[in-house]
Amino acid sequence: MLTKLREGASSWPAKVILCVVALSFVGWGVGDIFVSRGETTVAEVGDDAIDIRDLQVAYRNRVRSLQSSGIRVDPGTDLAHRQARLALEQLVQDAMLDQAADTFGITTSDATLRNAIVNNEMFHDVAGNFDGNVFAGILSMNGLTEEIYLASLGRDISRGQLIASLGALPTLPDELVRRITQYRHEERTAEMAVISNDVLVALPEPQEGELASWFADRAGAYEAPEYRSASYLLIHAEDIAGTVEITSEEIVAAYDVAPDRWIEPERRLVRQARFTTREEAEEALALPFDEIVSVDGEARWLRRSDLLEELAEPVFATVVGDVAGPVESPLGGWLIYSIDEVEDQVVTPLEEAHDIIRGELALAQARYALFDLADDLDDLIASGASPADMASTLGLEMKTIERVSARGQTENVGSLQIVPETPEFLEEVFLASLSFVSTVLETDDGGLLVVEVTEIVPARARVLDEVRNEVLADWQTERQTELATREADRLARSAGSTGDLNDVFDFAGVAFAVTEPFMRHSMSPVASLSFTTVEALFDARPGETVVRTSDDGRHQVVARLVDIIDAEHSPEDVSAVGDRLRQGVIHDISERLVSSLREDVTVSINDDMIDQSF
Repeated sequence: MLTKLREGASSWPAKVILCVVALSFVGWGVGDIFVSRGETTVAEVGDDAIDIRDLQVAYRNRVRSLQSSGIRVDPGTDLAHRQARLALEQLVQDAMLDQAADTFGITTSDATLRNAIVNNEMFHDVAGNFDGNVFAGILSMNGLTEEIYLASLGRDISRGQLIASLGALPTLPDELVRRITQYRHEERTAEMAVISNDVLVALPEPQEGELASWFADRAGAYEAPEYRSASYLLIHAEDIAGTVEITSEEIVAAYDVAPDRWIEPERRLVRQARFTTREEAEEALALPFDEIVSVDGEARWLRRSDLLEELAEPVFATVVGDVAGPVESPLGGWLIYSIDEVEDQVVTPLEEAHDIIRGELALAQARYALFDLADDLDDLIASGASPADMASTLGLEMKTIERVSARGQTENVGSLQIVPETPEFLEEVFLASLSFVSTVLETDDGGLLVVEVTEIVPARARVLDEVRNEVLADWQTERQTELATREADRLARSAGSTGDLNDVFDFAGVAFAVTEPFMRHSMSPVASLSFTTVEALFDARPGETVVRTSDDGRHQVVARLVDIIDAEHSPEDVSAVGDRLRQGVIHDISERLVSSLREDVTVSINDDMIDQSF
């Protein structure tokens, strides 16, 4: 059973199910991993209530999506609050759409539900067929009953049918689509250079009192963050694999069940010559292979599996130094092969594979053992055990972290303590209450996490003397950028629309060059051509020069518009734009539907709960 579950998912089943069902279902699926902290209703939508546990799951999904794209979201930041609000807005919208679907009488038949389940690859066995055991196992692993799952899936499908019904739109006018396509595909070129601020102006120094005044306006940006200390357990399969006993019989069986894995097949260094007819190929056999003019490229190392069987048989039956063929190619023509070198098959004996197999089997069994370990941890948490108690009882290692911020920075900058890289760690540390033992959390990297916050040091305002060097550097960067922008703009205007920009900026050691054509909304082929610069150039006239600060704030981008290139687009381009416009109209109608529903459905939100939780 567990084998089928692991074959059906590359990580924890909870992670898999999050990817294949709607947020509303996910809330049900993992709601039990959160412990009630008093009132749990974060919003009411008509007669429906949204639980804070559902919002936490939806929030985590949004955060993980951003983090997978390289965007860090730290708990307690404005970005984190924004993601929580967006997640709640989606849950509220889903609830209103569910109510609208009920009002319009949209239902999901048993047959539709059955097909959705049977066709869901997450519930298939290794042969690609629906497996009831896998289905039941995944539901069980996530604390779901079939009744709850079917109800949630039905709502998801009904909501989708409601949105799909909005797509019955008339065809958009061809002329409108054509003009919009032309607008989007218009290209421009510019004469451009990127100039360092340091070249344009010297690093300024503040006048007396200027730094203090600047800091007073931005003191909030320099406050000491909230720090937290915690005790925690973070267990991965690798941590307990060493305790798993693997018998010699198991190792031998694993070696025997996959013999091909331990065989490095024979390889041959082969050259090939191709001919149109058999007669041409036979004539070539009389010549030294190096003198055949139709040899295809250089010699290649090939395994039998690299060739079609019709070709592999003669190639691997020929002794080294001889020529195989002529052989009729299944793809047409006739081939002869020179067998230049042979590397014999190599078999790794059991003695050499022993430790590798043992490690793999132990790790696999350790992954399954985590399921039981999670249950043991749950039981201990329910009994009131602390992380130290759990570690002692189960033979685990409890770790601590002292005064760390939501960004993973320690209060003591010289501290050598290591903050776990598992994204859920800091997230949970800054969600939990003081002296509150979390439930067992399943991490994205396949581990188990239990956290108890042992200390909270509130954020506080800093005085200027504490951060003077940091404030000075920020002031200088900001002021230098302002001065450099003015200087670059002054110099560019002195060149006018026809003057040589290279002459004007010759002291800067840069060379202006004409860019490749770029469109207004596409990624520019010029790395330094930021969106703000592109936007300015599409508002400019030929000969006009624009100056914009680079994304890093340390350079000035000076660009003069050279040419406007009429759009070239294919019928496929027009069709694609038409499809996007159509989807945009459907989206607008959907938003209008939601706005209309808001007028009829009362929505109340517990803002304090959101602020405290995120």
